Amino acid sequence: MDNVAAFFLIFSLTGKSQVSDDLMIFAAKYLIYFTLVFIFAMALKMGIKEKKAILLAVFGLGVCLLLVMLIRLFYIEPRPFVTLSVKPLIAHDNNPAFPSMHTSIMAVIAFAFTYYKSKLGPALMGLAFLVGLSRIYVGVHYPLDIIGGFTVAWLAIYISWSIKGKVVKYLRNY
Repeated sequence: MDNVAAFFLIFSLTGKSQVSDDLMIFAAKYLIYFTLVFIFAMALKMGIKEKKAILLAVFGLGVCLLLVMLIRLFYIEPRPFVTLSVKPLIAHDNNPAFPSMHTSIMAVIAFAFTYYKSKLGPALMGLAFLVGLSRIYVGVHYPLDIIGGFTVAWLAIYISWSIKGKVVKYLRNY
C-alpha cells in the first residue's frame, strides 16, 4: 500500500461519527499541549526516573525542532489537502508536512520516558501514536510524515543521550 492509499484508508473514516471526528480533532490540535502540562506537573510529584526523563525530553525537543527545520529546508512535502484537494477537518497553514512536528514532539517525550522505564512511558507512547493517527485522520499529514516524525524523534533522543554522555564525561574529568 502506498502513502496516498494509506492516507485515504484513514481519512475516509472522517464524517462517519461525530464523536470520532471530535476526538481526533482534539488529539490533532490540543493533546500535545495537555501532555506537556501533564508531564511537567507529574514530574514534580514523581520519582527520579521521571525527572531524568523530563531533562532528556527537554534537550531532545531542542534537537528535534532543529532536525525538523533542517529537513524541511531541503525536502518539501506538500500536505494532503494541497496535493489531493481534500478538505481537512482543521485549518492548517500550507507549510511543508514532512516530518510531522506534532508527532515528533510527542514521540520525543514518549521515547524519553520509555528510555528511563517510567510508568508513564507506555501511556505517552500511546498518546504519541494517537496524535500521529489523528494528524492523518484530520487530513493534514500523510502516513510517511508520521513515520518520519517518529524517526526524527528517535534520532533526537539518541543525539541528546550521546551529547549528555559526553558532557558528563567531560565534567567528571574537569
